[in-house]
Amino acid sequence: MRKRLVLATATLLIFSACSETVETRLEIEYPFSVFGIINPKTDTHAVRIFEIKNNISVIRPEPIDATVRTIHMQTGDIQVWRDSVIQLEDGDFRHVYWSAFEAEAEETYHLVVERSDGAKSEAITTVPPPTELILLEPDTLRPGEAFMPLLVRGSPPTLPRVDVEYILVGFNPNGSDPIFKPLVFNYAGRATPESEGFLLNIDLREDYLDIYRLFDADNDVTPDIIDLREMHVTVHVGDAKWVSPVGVFDEDFLVEPGIFSNVENGFGYFGSGYTEVVSFRPPLALLRRAGFYVGDVGDG
Repeated sequence: MRKRLVLATATLLIFSACSETVETRLEIEYPFSVFGIINPKTDTHAVRIFEIKNNISVIRPEPIDATVRTIHMQTGDIQVWRDSVIQLEDGDFRHVYWSAFEAEAEETYHLVVERSDGAKSEAITTVPPPTELILLEPDTLRPGEAFMPLLVRGSPPTLPRVDVEYILVGFNPNGSDPIFKPLVFNYAGRATPESEGFLLNIDLREDYLDIYRLFDADNDVTPDIIDLREMHVTVHVGDAKWVSPVGVFDEDFLVEPGIFSNVENGFGYFGSGYTEVVSFRPPLALLRRAGFYVGDVGDG
């Protein structure tokens, strides 16, 4: 069974509680760790900055010794980022620098995080071009299969994460009460290159079998009727360096220092990317072939 995911955004990398104490043991000479992205669909961007020092166990809310700026490589424009302090549920703090500007697709930005003594951590990212999600006509007559094709039109450098969410309705064991159950499947790495972009074939039949097993193992819901009300597909488009060393995008793993980094003289990742989302309900004939409940209505 493919790994099920809880929906999250890349912004979690900025705020997540990664092992800062581990970073201090790895490379003391590095001044900073950096986690953040530039999103061309928003007008404000954020990056989490951590000072690497000896014997630090708690991040304090007081200002840190860091000046953060980005240089737009095509124009030379410089943006100075402002510090803000985020307090987590466990009482710990994060320094999140932010800046308001519109990032341009296929333009390059150079991040510089500088200490007062001149020590710097740096990273460069080129914003990915626009893409478009297009639902294609499925083949509802292919024996034993139920694929819903989705075209990611454009030239995305990477697709680090693809979430396919099923909005499902089942019933309790006596059949009297409907139960809504959203489930998300990870389709990262399953889109194949095509002339117009990337083709993602969502395997409704395979996913239905996994969903059936999950319903069957749940004492609160019966697998006798599984009604698929809607699907949401979220495609994460990343820059060319957003390539996981383990093949899939797992925040809990990749946020660990030294695992996934493009920062010169530092740790972490500073990149660019955005998400595209499409919502739909597959044709009834395809739902029936996959195994989902469709009632007594005719094919759609």
